[in-house]
Amino acid sequence: MMRWLLLALLPQLSTAVTGQGPRGVHPINERYIAVADSSIDSIIIVDGHSGGAVVGHLVLHDRSEDDNTNSWLNPVSLASCDECNHIFLTSNQDLYAIELDRPLADMAESHDFSSLSNAAIEEYWPDNWSEKYKGDGYLRMISIAHDGSSAYVAHAKGGIFSFDPLDPAQSSLAAKHVVHIGDADIGDDINGLHHTRSLKNLVITRSKYVHILKLVAEDGTNPLDYGEPIAYKLTLNYHCSELYDGAEMTFMDTAIINEYAFVLGHPKHSDTSEHNGVALYRLTWYDEDETWKDCTQIAGSGLEGAGWVDGSGEEAKFSSTPHEIAVLPSLDSHTIIMGDVDNHALRYVDVTIPVETHDQTDKVRVSSVAYDEDLYQVLYTNEEPWTTLSLESVMEQDGKSYYHSGPEGLYSMNFDAAQDECGRVGIGRICTLPEIRARFARGQYPTIDGDDKTWTTVWTAESCMSCHLEDPGRCPVQEDGDSSWGENFKMIAIFNAQVGLQNQCVHVDRPVDTMSMCCGLGGPAVLNPTGESNEQDEGNIDSKQAGVISAGVVVPLFLIAIAAYGLYMRKKTKPSWWPKFLRNDNREETGHAPHREVDLRGRDYI
Repeated sequence: MMRWLLLALLPQLSTAVTGQGPRGVHPINERYIAVADSSIDSIIIVDGHSGGAVVGHLVLHDRSEDDNTNSWLNPVSLASCDECNHIFLTSNQDLYAIELDRPLADMAESHDFSSLSNAAIEEYWPDNWSEKYKGDGYLRMISIAHDGSSAYVAHAKGGIFSFDPLDPAQSSLAAKHVVHIGDADIGDDINGLHHTRSLKNLVITRSKYVHILKLVAEDGTNPLDYGEPIAYKLTLNYHCSELYDGAEMTFMDTAIINEYAFVLGHPKHSDTSEHNGVALYRLTWYDEDETWKDCTQIAGSGLEGAGWVDGSGEEAKFSSTPHEIAVLPSLDSHTIIMGDVDNHALRYVDVTIPVETHDQTDKVRVSSVAYDEDLYQVLYTNEEPWTTLSLESVMEQDGKSYYHSGPEGLYSMNFDAAQDECGRVGIGRICTLPEIRARFARGQYPTIDGDDKTWTTVWTAESCMSCHLEDPGRCPVQEDGDSSWGENFKMIAIFNAQVGLQNQCVHVDRPVDTMSMCCGLGGPAVLNPTGESNEQDEGNIDSKQAGVISAGVVVPLFLIAIAAYGLYMRKKTKPSWWPKFLRNDNREETGHAPHREVDLRGRDYI
């Protein structure tokens, strides 16, 4: 009971969000994503189908060094493969091999990542790699073929190194320096590295260029095995700077989907902001010209200040510090995952429509997978309630809730209107994101028609405040400025039983077609953390003392009022005291009374 109370109090205890978060992202499958989070110096496994619940974690440093952040690994990138018994992770200084008891893909298949926290971490620098590149601060991304057939590490000033991810022995002959700076016109300032889906090419992103390096020649051999790198060069700055009147740009990473290259970058300088947010650009391959061209901005601004806004690609905003993207493995959609560092969230950029239609770039949609549920405090604050929690347990909170199903339960509401509705029905406040996760997992949420394919949208109490934070820790509570943002933004939760739970950060004054979903600690009660309830109570007392009406007048008026109110409430959300036989909405009596259970482990129903 005490532990539940601590969990329930977390929304009031949390006052800000953690900065400098996900730097490396590795999709294990369509549902689970491994994240290298530099702010908590950990690898965490995020469930993308349940709105960002953390289902596994590994702290990367010796826990005796918690207070000495200079000893933290500060991860940059991570990768593994379907059959790999290791996760490979880079920091700026070194490469690490993390030995697992079974591959991440197997853990994902069984929905059990509990053994990850016991994994062993060791430095891995093969004998065939020159020591002069070790510890110099220029190690960058790592990319591994999903079948384990090849693996490469980028060094910003040294080039590309190969190794065997299935047998990472120090003496491995597969470990080579396969691309030196200058080979195939590949210069320094290497940032990004990715295998293409076909595994026939390696995409190398530099500050102003993309190089598409051949891994499979016409005779089926790998040119890199013979010291003969062959690469196509794409001049990004030339094509994309036209969007900003020729302004100098910088680029971090590239992912290729079909005939489109999606590139992460932004102008190096902005007249309006010191920390201008990144944007995502699309270039198209033309067979007849054998070239990439037509740079189009599809998400984010590039010039405006950093922010956290979801929705269409045009209105979306990102922080200024993302440096890696990845493609979510899926058979029926095309989604790019971005590790949005300062916003401490994964951003999903759905490019399915423009990829499939070769048009309609205005149909790009951006959402958030927000997993920052006070993770820094849970790991590094030695006080209650944090010491009693784990990263996994803090993801969900329980308690009683109220929701109203059916078409008549859908309203166009901004955040304040949704909060007022919760106060009116007797529960008192909008649910937090962890509370939404808990109810979604139990199948306990409103729907328009009861169809598992139908999307449900509700407001949450989750803040979208964040900041530009250089070191591990938490953003200070402050008003919006060049280094902080999101004061007037909250998350809405969008979910259905077949696809899962997504989130979007929207302005609190924006009306959204949502349903009512309200939460409370111990049952129907008005819980008002702002302190307004005391003032309202005093006002009610004053009103009662203002005058007295005789019973002969009150009773008839009261009966007439009840009849009129009953007709008015016929299609409205019912208050807590409304008789059960007159209502079609759902109120938890015990906190565990779902109208159906949804099994998020892979089946539709338990």
